[in-house]
Amino acid sequence: MSVGGVDPSILRELSGVYKPFIKAFKELVSNAYDADATEVLIEFADDFTSATITDDGNGMSPFEFRCDFTRIGGSSRKWSMERTPKKKRRRIGNKGIGFLALARYCHRMIVTSSSPRQFDLSHSVEETSPPIDIVDILGVPIDPQLLRKVCRFKVTQSGKRQEIDATSYELNANTGRLVFKENIGQVDIAITIDCSNLGFHATLDFDRLLKLADSADLEKLSDFVLIEVRELQQKTSGGTTVAIEGLKSFVKHELRAGRRKGFVRNVASRSGFEQVEWHLSRCTPIGYATAPVQAEPLEVFLDDASPPTLGRLTLRHVNSESELTRPLYPFEPDAATLHNDMITKVDINEGGLIAKGFVLGYENVVFPAEYRGVSIRVRGVAIGDPTFLGAEFLLTGAHKAALSQITGEINVLEGLDAVDAINPGREGFYEESRDFLTLRRYFRGDGEKVGGYLGRTIDAVLKRSQARSSLNSTLSRAAYIRRAMDDVSAGITHLMTEGGKQARAIRDMLKSNQSHPNGLASAKPAGIDVPNKVAGMAVNQASRQSEAATIDYEKKQVTIDVSRPEWDNGIMLFKRRFDVIHRLGTAIQPIAEIDFRQDRILINWGHAAKSQMDERGFLRTALAWVLARTAADGDADQMMDIAITLLSFTTQPND
Repeated sequence: MSVGGVDPSILRELSGVYKPFIKAFKELVSNAYDADATEVLIEFADDFTSATITDDGNGMSPFEFRCDFTRIGGSSRKWSMERTPKKKRRRIGNKGIGFLALARYCHRMIVTSSSPRQFDLSHSVEETSPPIDIVDILGVPIDPQLLRKVCRFKVTQSGKRQEIDATSYELNANTGRLVFKENIGQVDIAITIDCSNLGFHATLDFDRLLKLADSADLEKLSDFVLIEVRELQQKTSGGTTVAIEGLKSFVKHELRAGRRKGFVRNVASRSGFEQVEWHLSRCTPIGYATAPVQAEPLEVFLDDASPPTLGRLTLRHVNSESELTRPLYPFEPDAATLHNDMITKVDINEGGLIAKGFVLGYENVVFPAEYRGVSIRVRGVAIGDPTFLGAEFLLTGAHKAALSQITGEINVLEGLDAVDAINPGREGFYEESRDFLTLRRYFRGDGEKVGGYLGRTIDAVLKRSQARSSLNSTLSRAAYIRRAMDDVSAGITHLMTEGGKQARAIRDMLKSNQSHPNGLASAKPAGIDVPNKVAGMAVNQASRQSEAATIDYEKKQVTIDVSRPEWDNGIMLFKRRFDVIHRLGTAIQPIAEIDFRQDRILINWGHAAKSQMDERGFLRTALAWVLARTAADGDADQMMDIAITLLSFTTQPND
């Protein structure tokens, strides 16, 4: 069959637009969607040498196959705003690339289809002599006898409305030529073909096409399609089967690849066929998976934002069969908890652009990594991979790191679907598109500062991150201070059990009831105890909680379990308990004081030595110094011995 012709330079360009294989293959699913299909079945051969996609859509007549399916660029403008006849879907396939999407991935494509729709064609001729070759006009090889059964004609003289009597001409059943009894000059011929009992089987020979492209200069390539038009035993209801045969070796290698060894976390680590299944689920016009309980808040957004979809897309290989649904990160079984304050609703309606969906932030990094970014769907089809629309190049530090914790989904319901808005391979948008600029402005703002929906989500991620970090620092600080007191307490017990001069000195000290404060008691609190606020949120104190601390982001409150050991400011010195009081004294006041009357030890966090060590080291030094000095009672050597023992003793041997 002679098709419209393909320029070699265009062939080389367009046949490489879709990379990798799965992005070219998904175009067959889009074709089925455009054909009003409800159910689509994809079957891969056991050895991955071929694949077949069958749909229950409207199908094609052999003439539609020639005029639309095999015509490069011919349908782009024609269908850009047209809806499908039955389900009134906005068409996906308006890029005009058609069969070339798979030309680099297989040796041939075989299309079998039929359609009950009649085919109409108008044609003008200068003279009715010699006979007019109708098969040549149609461009589809069809048996003349079959053509005579299904073809009707209406002939009028050009410029006149009066129809010429049908007895003046006849279709020759042997040659397929329309023969007139006399030459009546220039005529207009309206051809109508009843396709209700016609089917076809066509083979597009990609090997031949590419070979022609390599050897041709600037000639049109057309001689690469074989077609058989046949009469069906009963009227057709439509439907199409497309088989791609002789998949190239690199495609088979990808499909046969096994899972990477070890823990498989990202989609890229799964087997080749599992990757195909996942990518088909993500980039084709199918419905969403059922939301689990933790992601139910998203169902409202999805119901409001979902474009029309296929009823069922089934993938089959060997003994496995799965019905595909569109996955989202929050629908994954091991997805992190979704919090209301991390959900940003997308709702755009400006200048003909209508887009809805959501952007989600999480407390942890999103895995699989392929979910990171926001997927943008036009007419149900994903445009490229998930994206941040360039925000990643504007951000630095923690703001850029937060992108690994963000995912989302935006469905463009109107706008951004014209030929001049989306590039041929559907890998992205043309930045000159007004609708795209509107989408980007809402999504990430204008200028060098990231704002919009993405900016709000980043702020929510960082707010939680900062709050957790601040709370962890507060809890770690309390634990470190507790450790310092435990170390000194254990050191005193060690000295007492060892006996000797140092033990007697400590025993005598612990019998004292005198007070030795020198002003620290009246100094300001040092703020070492439970804080009033953490990351700007009010702190509530509680007891016997299941967790050391919790954060209520909606109420902006932090609850800390103060009944845990790290918040106990008491220190046991052998058999006597003292409260450790933290004060902010001056740099020249003592590092610590002991009040035996009230059983308390005052620590001066304003002392000059504080700047030379961390908090745990400083507290141990202050406690060791005041206890050694008091117990030694003026004996410098004994004071040093006690202090060194207390400073070197630890409850954690690896410290």
